[in-house]
Amino acid sequence: MSTLAVPRPSSVPARLAALAAMPALKQVETIRKGVPAVVFDQVAAALGLGKEALALKLNINAQTLRKRKSRVLSPDETEKSLRATRVFVAAGEVLGSRDEARQWMGEPVMALGGKRPLDLLDTDVGSQEVVNLLNCIKWGAYA
Repeated sequence: MSTLAVPRPSSVPARLAALAAMPALKQVETIRKGVPAVVFDQVAAALGLGKEALALKLNINAQTLRKRKSRVLSPDETEKSLRATRVFVAAGEVLGSRDEARQWMGEPVMALGGKRPLDLLDTDVGSQEVVNLLNCIKWGAYA
C-alpha cells in the first residue's frame, strides 16, 4: 500500500520549465515520444501534491504509473503532465511566486464557477480556462 504523504512543495525543476517553454511543435514531438516517468513525480512535487493525488486530478491511472517507474510516460500522460506544468508556471509568473500559485490553484475561484484550478487541468478546455483567467489577472481585466 502506498503512503499518502504529500511531498514538500518545490519549485519547478529547470528541466520541466524548459519542457513547458518549448515551442509548440517541439512539445508535440516530445509528447509523442513521451518523457521519463520521473517527470510526473517532479510535477507532483512542484505542485505540492502526492503522485496519486495528481494522477487523480489529471485522470491518469495511478496504478499504471506505479508500475512504470523506470519507463517512459505515454503520450497522454506526458501531455497532461506538461499541461499541468505550463499552467503552474504561468500561475507563478502572474501571481508572483510559486507558493502563491500553489495556494491559488488549490482554492475555489469564483471566476471558474467556484472550481479549483487544479480540478480543471484534466482537460485541455479546462486548462485553457485557467490560462485565460490568469491572462485576465495579468492584464488587469479581472479584479
